[in-house]
Amino acid sequence: MSTRRGLKPSPSRRWAVIAGLLAVLAFALQRWLCLRGPRFLESWAGPTNAFVHWTPVVPGVEVSSAAFSNPRLLKAHAVRIDLQSPEIELVVSPGGEAPDNAVRAQFPSTWLRRLDAVAAINATPFTPEAIFPGSVVKLQGLAISDGKEWSPKLNNLDALVQSTNGSWNLLQGGAGATLARIGVGGFLGTLLRGTNAGETAPQDAATCVGISADQRWMYWLVVDGGQPGYSEGATPRETAAILQGLGAWTAINLDGGSSSTLVVQSSWRGARVLNRPRHPAYSGMQRPVGNVLAVRIRSSAHPR
Repeated sequence: MSTRRGLKPSPSRRWAVIAGLLAVLAFALQRWLCLRGPRFLESWAGPTNAFVHWTPVVPGVEVSSAAFSNPRLLKAHAVRIDLQSPEIELVVSPGGEAPDNAVRAQFPSTWLRRLDAVAAINATPFTPEAIFPGSVVKLQGLAISDGKEWSPKLNNLDALVQSTNGSWNLLQGGAGATLARIGVGGFLGTLLRGTNAGETAPQDAATCVGISADQRWMYWLVVDGGQPGYSEGATPRETAAILQGLGAWTAINLDGGSSSTLVVQSSWRGARVLNRPRHPAYSGMQRPVGNVLAVRIRSSAHPR
């Protein structure tokens, strides 16, 4: 059998190979960055001003979205977690990757995969602002993972902790965490025993957590902000009112602004960002964060 040497591939074949490689690269980047599509591809059923339809992620964890027109244009996403479900548990991403209680910031989707979680939100404030994953940041508030406190609570900021007996408590002011299984720091409590104590400013993107009075339910709320014509952000008082409408009795504002991100497990993509994070390069791109609060299936219920 003879062969013909020295033949160059046709231009059409070269372009097909290049297109194939670009498609693979685009898929890999999308999977890593979990980019949201352009805004014009989103479908919203008009202002609902309430969370109406809930979609299960796993038993005990549901998600919902809502478009608000009052007090201004808002896009919001919520997670409802059944704290009495024996199959799920709340976890906080660990520290220990950098000296002096610092941590290497990662995309929320990266934390989600590392924790084998089904949903996660950004949690404790941190400095400096991380541009690239792997940047060393210092948390500005509490972080407790698996009973180990690796970032201390600040006296001027509040925190949310789960004690070893399973109860959830809002720590205010100088109150410290004792016998806590997990904990995250935030800014200030916004719902205090059913009373809206949220500040009337500033208006921005927000990540918040609420607990029902009977401690049966946990609610996550992520409101996009700083995106005129899409979602303009909410004040702490406004997010507290939304959480109260969901059923919360106690609530706290976690880190917000461009860090606000809600990510869930996706069957084929590995992770999916539900909200539209504010990013200077692209609206819908995640920012690296210092830690996350996540929910996952218990090891005993789903062996890994």
